Amino acid sequence: MQAKISHSLKIIADGVDKYGDKIGVACSFGKDSIVLAHLAKRIDPKIKVFSVMTPYKFQETRQYKEFITQQFGLNLTTFEADRVEIPGPNLPEACCNYYKVEQSKKALRELGLKVWIAGLRNTEGHTREFLDEIEERDGIIKINPILKWTEAEVWLYHAIYQIPPHPLYLQGYRSLGCEPCSKPYSDTERGGRWEETDKCGGECGIHTQSLA
Repeated sequence: MQAKISHSLKIIADGVDKYGDKIGVACSFGKDSIVLAHLAKRIDPKIKVFSVMTPYKFQETRQYKEFITQQFGLNLTTFEADRVEIPGPNLPEACCNYYKVEQSKKALRELGLKVWIAGLRNTEGHTREFLDEIEERDGIIKINPILKWTEAEVWLYHAIYQIPPHPLYLQGYRSLGCEPCSKPYSDTERGGRWEETDKCGGECGIHTQSLA
């Protein structure tokens, strides 16, 4: 475990040294991004952190965000689109694109970021099995420092550093997004996301589309 922590810290440190104020951390305030934010703070206490919220986020997530931001002293900027009516047959894709992808683009643009750090892991689901620790798409670099961690190791890090968990994990959730599209007690870690749709266990788009 210590070897993985050290490796993740080095990846973040190398990124901070190379890119300076052009690098930032994405934080959804789920279990993985909390570990990521904690690791990044150990390298640079003032590192930029951004959170993309939506009108459909759990109230527990909003409360947890405020608590952790104060607890960690995060240099946080929140981005959230106004609620609108989204028509069309492909609602999950259109909704995610409007509330998540477009706001992520806005976050990178307004914070002046060319590099962002994400809390993806290879073992989360089928869409993340073959990702690399450093990726580039259309001039935007993404760094995945905890890519090789397991779900159990994420929780072990929480325990070691006494990080309070998001309360919904105690109710059986394993992956948290928007309230209508997240369900507990899934057999697989991301299987509760977009359940009973073609998007089940997949991605919102911020990791599969260009953010340039």
